[in-house]
Amino acid sequence: MDTLDVLIFCEMSFKYFDYAGTRRHPSPKEIGAKLGVDERTVRARTSRMEREGFIQYYQTIPNLQLFNRPLTCLCNFQSPSLQVKPNILASLRNADSIVDIADFFGESFGVTLSASSETEAQARAEKMAQDSKITNFQLLPARHFPLTEKSPSKLDWQIVKTLRYDAQRPTGSIAKELGITYRMVEHSIRKLFESRTISVRAIINARDPAGLLFYSLNLAVDKERKDETVQALKSAYHKRVWWTINPSGPVLIIFLFATSIGRAEDDLFEALSKKEIQSGSITIFKGWVEPARPSWIDRLIEERIRGHENQISS
Repeated sequence: MDTLDVLIFCEMSFKYFDYAGTRRHPSPKEIGAKLGVDERTVRARTSRMEREGFIQYYQTIPNLQLFNRPLTCLCNFQSPSLQVKPNILASLRNADSIVDIADFFGESFGVTLSASSETEAQARAEKMAQDSKITNFQLLPARHFPLTEKSPSKLDWQIVKTLRYDAQRPTGSIAKELGITYRMVEHSIRKLFESRTISVRAIINARDPAGLLFYSLNLAVDKERKDETVQALKSAYHKRVWWTINPSGPVLIIFLFATSIGRAEDDLFEALSKKEIQSGSITIFKGWVEPARPSWIDRLIEERIRGHENQISS
């Protein structure tokens, strides 16, 4: 895999709801436009990552605005010790409002929370910390799901359910399960994507990450020179920067990838050599911890299906 492969994957896995889906993938045309390559190149690179097993499968995520939870907030936690972290992660797999859980090396881990407001997200993070006896956590700025005006029908929700953990499921199989035509399934899926009712996310094979290391540099920066510091770091790390989080205040988080732990540490040394950066640390991604199935999202989908059935029966 080369730099372009990794950048394409990062767009598909970490920033999935920024893109409308086509052919049950995050839009290769939009990803190509962002990365400065053509759509055909994105499709070819994606197909190879699928064949080689780097992309394990595609998961369908409903637009959480439909459940009155338009925000997602990444919250980084520090467990009291390495020994208790597995128990904390196991308990969080069954918690409501968690979209995903990222396990990091050492005591830390990250949780993406779903919420109706930033106040609610803060309250949820505090409750999780309290329940796990965690004293140190950081809630990052919220991201918004795209607006959707579609009001999904019973059939729409049934199709979302069939695609949840296999977005590439054959259309014929879905049609047979739901007792409808092939053409109706294709039409419904296309409308779900066009209306931004659903997004598709690529899931990495974390046990065999093709020799890649994903990590973030967590930096405290001189607020007066923050913008120029971001540009200087992007220039230094070139195309290995795939995301930045730049909230108000001195905090700056740079997300990168490398092929060795030594390169990752050198990146931190590079940042700390700049006088505008007061301190910094590194967080290394270990893998995803998937919520237990059925998850709270799965249960809400079932509620929507039953709600339509109750309307018909009444």
